[in-house]
Amino acid sequence: MTYSENYSKQLQRLYKIIQEGHKGYVDASEHAKSSDLKMLFQKISAERSALADQMASKMSEFGYDPNAKDDALGVLHRGWMNIKASMTSNSDQSILESCRNGDQAALDAFDDVLQGEILYDTELKSFLMELRLKINETFLDLDKRYFELFKKDPSL
Repeated sequence: MTYSENYSKQLQRLYKIIQEGHKGYVDASEHAKSSDLKMLFQKISAERSALADQMASKMSEFGYDPNAKDDALGVLHRGWMNIKASMTSNSDQSILESCRNGDQAALDAFDDVLQGEILYDTELKSFLMELRLKINETFLDLDKRYFELFKKDPSL
């Protein structure tokens, strides 16, 4: 099957978002106060690194260079997370919220791509759906943890 340049740009965008998620989780693990959250964020950063490797491998199969172009969305999210962390008390809740928001942005990006022409390529669609599912599982876990903290202290 021949893939359009549009596919290349979409896949590069998702790849950069996954990479930035990895970097964001590394940052989160360094700033978290709770040892449980530090370990969780380290685990998630390793998972994101593996997802980025899978995406790079898949892109290479299609003849694309995953590092061909930078993506502003991923960089923007990581910058936003760093700014928010530096402006707040660096509380675990604010870090958790930033990670949760980053994963929501990643899910939205996957949804955008999966609604386009890629939808008609069964192999690529299945691959991207698997990656999206893994990110969604993390998002749901973070969402649960975030609201558990909120229940303990609604003033947060």
